[in-house]
Amino acid sequence: MNPSLSGIGIGREAATGQVLRFIRDPRVDEVRSSSLGGEAEVAALREAIEEAGHDVRAQAQDADSDTAAILEALLMVIEDDELIVMAMPHVEKGVDAASALFGALDDLHTLMGDDEDFQSRVGDLRGIARSISTRLRGLEATTTIPHTGEWVVVAEDLTPLDTAQFTDSVVGVVTEFGGPTSHTAIICRARNIPAVVSVAGAMDLTEGEWVLVDPVGHRVVEGADLSVATMPISFIPTLDEPLIIVRANIGSLADAQAAGETPARGVGLFRTEVLYLDRQSQPTMTEQASELAEVFRAAPAGTIIVRTIDAGSDKPVAFLPGKSEENPALGVRGFRLGRAHPEFQEDQLLAIKAAIDATGRHVQVMAPMISTVEEAQEFREMAKKAGLPEVGIMVETPAIVPMISDLAGIVDFVSIGSNDLSQYLFAADRQHPAMGGLVDPWQPGLLRTIDTIVQHASPAGIPVGVCGEAGSDPLLAIVLAGLGVSSVSAAPSAVAAVRDALSSLSKTQAQEIAGAVIVETSANRARDVATDALASASQ
Repeated sequence: MNPSLSGIGIGREAATGQVLRFIRDPRVDEVRSSSLGGEAEVAALREAIEEAGHDVRAQAQDADSDTAAILEALLMVIEDDELIVMAMPHVEKGVDAASALFGALDDLHTLMGDDEDFQSRVGDLRGIARSISTRLRGLEATTTIPHTGEWVVVAEDLTPLDTAQFTDSVVGVVTEFGGPTSHTAIICRARNIPAVVSVAGAMDLTEGEWVLVDPVGHRVVEGADLSVATMPISFIPTLDEPLIIVRANIGSLADAQAAGETPARGVGLFRTEVLYLDRQSQPTMTEQASELAEVFRAAPAGTIIVRTIDAGSDKPVAFLPGKSEENPALGVRGFRLGRAHPEFQEDQLLAIKAAIDATGRHVQVMAPMISTVEEAQEFREMAKKAGLPEVGIMVETPAIVPMISDLAGIVDFVSIGSNDLSQYLFAADRQHPAMGGLVDPWQPGLLRTIDTIVQHASPAGIPVGVCGEAGSDPLLAIVLAGLGVSSVSAAPSAVAAVRDALSSLSKTQAQEIAGAVIVETSANRARDVATDALASASQ
């Protein structure tokens, strides 16, 4: 039997390829003394940051919208003069420009204290800092990804800058850290690249050896071929329509166009902040309306649910300045940011209304990071003032869960953001490389919380949707339907599979599967029970 390693699988199709160990040159990170002097080192650092910025933006243009947005947000920090100011004391101690930059990021890491969300962003910033160090020291920062062949990228973890370098030769990904909602997992899911994350011992795989990436089996098998891959559950549609509505998640015009090629019935999550992350100045209401209308026209037929700007934390917006925060993930983000900048919030809502008028599309609007009934009421009043008739909120904080029934008459729907709800529910940053198991959407704690939300919302007549990564898993979508969720929204690449799954069995069968899953006490058991229950239901 071929040796194998276990982890958390991402995707439904297996792949084989040669191991390409994504290793960073240790010389890039070493502390070096200066040979130029302080003034020259600072000048060299400024120049290298500027050049790296051009390179990263060029990569962002070719990347998916999620990666592009993350890279733009990271560049805002790297290119901020404040980082140069933080690097100068290190230069004065006699180190070179690259060492001073890493020292500044260490200081930033310390300033953030125990905030894991921002600390993980510092890890992403180091990815760009390594690119800058490479330029300054004339080194090769990481393994170069070939443009030919079939390669499985194996790494401890991958930053947005790393995944932006993927070529078509990358057929699989294996990482030691990360979870199902990490950046790596989201990108692999969006690009249909099979992956297994949170794999202990991944870096012990031998360079060049052939491995099977088996996401359905949640394993990596050395020397195996596709004949031993775990077959994904085959969903054979028997219904004309799925049990619940299947929509697409988008963040840009390109995403909307991709979603338009799928059987999605509209958009369950339009992440509007993606339109603004690279803007240095606030767009006018007219400019926003024009961009939104373009996306609306390209989106698949059906309802479009627009989330107002969800920035702050790891997604700063240059034209909406805020104070430095010790815990950005718990600070001014989402609806709170709109509250802090009411003129922009008003412009965005008016722009959405103008885009509706220009396109005739059926659009609902929802606010992110709502924690209280008062906040929900405040957002409703703002939306109604702008002429938007259908208003909802994201359920992402545990605080709003027991208050759902009190939202009757205030909101027309709620949408569960399973990614953020997981990280706040488990106090586990969804991007933290070591938190993968806790933010697994199969965690019973999350599933029971979703069940509670539905139980509170149903008597109040409030429809419940799910728009996080949980909606992209066909099997989990069946469980959600069985719990009483009325819609799910998935990455465009997953829409067809999710729709097929939800068209392959009856409501009663979905409820029975959900009932069997909800009593389990571990994510692995919940997933296995769902798989077995579906197999029995198909017989």
